[in-house]
Amino acid sequence: MRPLAVLEEAIASGAMPGAVTVALRGGEVLFSEALGTLDGDEPTYPEALYDLASLTKPLATAATLLTLIESGMLTLATPLPELLGPRAGHLKDVTVRHLLTHTSGLPGWAACYNLGEGLESAVEAVLREPVMPPGTKYEYSCLGYVLLAKILQTVTEKSLDALAAERVFSPLGLDSLTFWPDPVRCAPTVAREGAEGSPTRLRGVVHDGNARAIRAGGGVSGNAGLFGTALDVARFGEALRTGIFFGDPARRRIFAPQSDPPGHTLMFFCPPNGYTPMGDLLSERTVGHSGYTGTVLTIDPTFDLTVVLLTNAVFGEGKEDFLRWRRKFLNALAAEL
Repeated sequence: MRPLAVLEEAIASGAMPGAVTVALRGGEVLFSEALGTLDGDEPTYPEALYDLASLTKPLATAATLLTLIESGMLTLATPLPELLGPRAGHLKDVTVRHLLTHTSGLPGWAACYNLGEGLESAVEAVLREPVMPPGTKYEYSCLGYVLLAKILQTVTEKSLDALAAERVFSPLGLDSLTFWPDPVRCAPTVAREGAEGSPTRLRGVVHDGNARAIRAGGGVSGNAGLFGTALDVARFGEALRTGIFFGDPARRRIFAPQSDPPGHTLMFFCPPNGYTPMGDLLSERTVGHSGYTGTVLTIDPTFDLTVVLLTNAVFGEGKEDFLRWRRKFLNALAAEL
């Protein structure tokens, strides 16, 4: 089955109302298609903005942080108390690298929104969480990326949204990428956790409950909150694959394991991490990231491949089915290479 036919079948099954996908090989477009609808009625279209969810981590947070490292403003080995002050004294053995690669010992998630709105409240909530010794376990943690948003703000005295626009999105011409989208252009979602209760229909407001509470206080989170088009996400991936943005030393660390235990680069999931969105047939050099709303960016240097799939699978009841369809889609794509 061809990859677009897989997506059409997934939409017909109710796994998501629609999808926008872009795939490039060696810089040449294999396909760029908008399929299905935004909400069951309104057709989706290539310029639609999707809640990128955890794609925020590589596209905004990690990418911005790496520009600061290249500029000599920050180091991966800096311990957290130097950046967050005495309140982070219990994290004296945790470094920026640990946060970036999900080996900090922080738990994966906590309801930070219960403590209030804004970034400061979320940071205080994270700092109350118990931690394991860093470097002993890989634990995919949104909480670590909440702290990274604060660290970036501390180092630069600018919020993540302003920093990412200035240092990543604008230089690459990624005009659609924003934390503050026009709701009219956005694919809606339905949140089933957050301070508002459940379920909550959202349009142009981040699906993630913690990021939503941070936004309600006027800030943005490092774990989620970015919106954008499939084409701009693909352009970001191509900028990394071709090496036109970061220098070679940083690029090598974006495409090779950098965590201990292994499973993460400085930006992406990578083998042997089961979170890596690579299906069953792409190469072992594949890196990528996914988002809870039903989004994915996958880059396979072996095949000179960049593929993006954006959906709002959390709009209906098909979220669990989406993961199965995502694997089928990537397998069908790999078969055509």
